[in-house]
Amino acid sequence: MTRAIHVGALVALCLLSPAQAQDAACDEADIAVATIPVPPQSATAYRRARAVGVTVGEAQDGDVVLLGDSLTQLWPAASVAETFGAKVLNLGVGSDRTQNVLWRLQDARYATLSPRTVFLMIGTNNLGYLDKVCAIREGVRQIVERIDALWRKPRLVVVGILPRGRKSAFRDADRIGFNRELEILLTRRGNAVMVDDTALRCADDHCPTFAPDMVHLTPEGYAVLGAAVRLRLEAAGAP
Repeated sequence: MTRAIHVGALVALCLLSPAQAQDAACDEADIAVATIPVPPQSATAYRRARAVGVTVGEAQDGDVVLLGDSLTQLWPAASVAETFGAKVLNLGVGSDRTQNVLWRLQDARYATLSPRTVFLMIGTNNLGYLDKVCAIREGVRQIVERIDALWRKPRLVVVGILPRGRKSAFRDADRIGFNRELEILLTRRGNAVMVDDTALRCADDHCPTFAPDMVHLTPEGYAVLGAAVRLRLEAAGAP
């Protein structure tokens, strides 16, 4: 009987989809790391987070809020303005992971904002730290939940985890799987668009859209990103 149960369990595990298998492998510790709010773990990032908090506290308005890590923080202001065409607050903090964004969104000053649109690009640092897909997904889900509680369910513009590493190959199957699950999450939420990263994929080690570290974007990469955002917003009929 015991052997039959073990065989049955093994068969059931084999029938799981890749996403379900990831979920089965995600324990309490995996989820906790990506979801318990913690401050940045470098002094540079902490200073940036503190400066962002001051910016939020002093902001008079802001139709669009950008949240994310260094990929968001380093987005050139001119390209941001061209992309969104509105008053924008760039609240990106380099090295942020999902748990760091959750920590920042605890700050009462964020509740004073009333953005109509929130742009979110987070997760690549979790991927780099080898966090599991199910943990990253839960971290992002909680960020979206917090955004909705703070700002009454604004329009979301979300970029999935971008390609990274040599030939865009770093944990690429995990990255693609996460992005698929993220799209499902956003579809269920509604009032959200997800931006396709196909144009940013790079088949070799010398890519005009990525810096030499194959993580951060070049000005050309940000131009491609901005164009992809505008295309999705136009397709969605967003004002």
